[in-house]
Amino acid sequence: GSSVNDRSMNDLSAGVSLPLELGGRRSSRIQVAEKEFARMKLEISDRERRLAAEIRMKYAEAIEAARTLELIKQLGDLNFQDLTLLKARVDEGVSPAVDLNMLRVEIGKLETQKINVESRRSLTIDELKNLLGFPQDEKLTLKDDLNPLQTAANRDELLQQALSNRQDLQAARAAESVSKSMIEEAGTEGKLDMSLFTEIGRQSWRFDQLGSNIETGAPERIMMRNYVLKGGVTIMLPTRNRHQGNIQAAVAVGDQARLRREFLETMIRREISAALTKYETAGRIIKTYDEGLLAASRDTLRVMRASYELGHARISEVLDAQRRLLELQMTYIEAVRDLYTAASELKTATGAIQH
Repeated sequence: GSSVNDRSMNDLSAGVSLPLELGGRRSSRIQVAEKEFARMKLEISDRERRLAAEIRMKYAEAIEAARTLELIKQLGDLNFQDLTLLKARVDEGVSPAVDLNMLRVEIGKLETQKINVESRRSLTIDELKNLLGFPQDEKLTLKDDLNPLQTAANRDELLQQALSNRQDLQAARAAESVSKSMIEEAGTEGKLDMSLFTEIGRQSWRFDQLGSNIETGAPERIMMRNYVLKGGVTIMLPTRNRHQGNIQAAVAVGDQARLRREFLETMIRREISAALTKYETAGRIIKTYDEGLLAASRDTLRVMRASYELGHARISEVLDAQRRLLELQMTYIEAVRDLYTAASELKTATGAIQH
């Protein structure tokens, strides 16, 4: 460089300083970084857990809609068969025209239900594509495997798995560990600080006066150069309140992490309890249906339809039996979905990601 006021003086120097990082500062910083990295990985894993849970839920909704749609289509086909027979009977004067209107109303109701269920199924599949990262114009075919996921039914065992494996809880514990390391790091920053430094430089001066060259005797400008080498130790002495603010901030972060961890433990217990209750309730409902309720309702409709074809029953009786069967079957499909989703919620609550 050169002097601003005097261009006849030039000063050029370069130096380097090496902090000694006494008191384990470097290891403290590395420890904080490593623990923070581990916490971030756990948070990513927790997002995967929640995404997998959402995918399972949408899958259950889509299969439920598909099963309901198939049921409505089957009943609709039967009603169209009845419509052909009833038209002939009305034309022959065997059945009143009001029965024909009644059947047409029922066909219209089923068609409306079919449209609503088709729309719900299409929307659910689109949402499932978004979750899976599928293009919207790509066809997504779902395998109907809406069976309960294998899961333990022991409350204490499930709770122990959750407290050990839940990624968000592990991340909260990792955050507590990070805060403790931050307190240690802030404490090391308040200790004696020392660094080594060295500097090499060159100073040159140029004067207006002329002198004679020693060898040739020719006149030349008088100049002077000076080379400088400096080195030493810089010591920073801590004051009484130095870095106390950093320590207090780290303690506050630790308190926040502890409260979040305690909240998550309480929430996990509630999630396990709620999902297990839902699982057991859905299981009891399905058992009731499996013990013959659906079969009895199907037999009733079959007998009623046969009686109608023989002329011993009215179409209104057939439609009443059909509506009861439809209601029962839709409730059964919902119970199967609830059992699947409850099992999925238990897996999610315990920290499972894969199916």
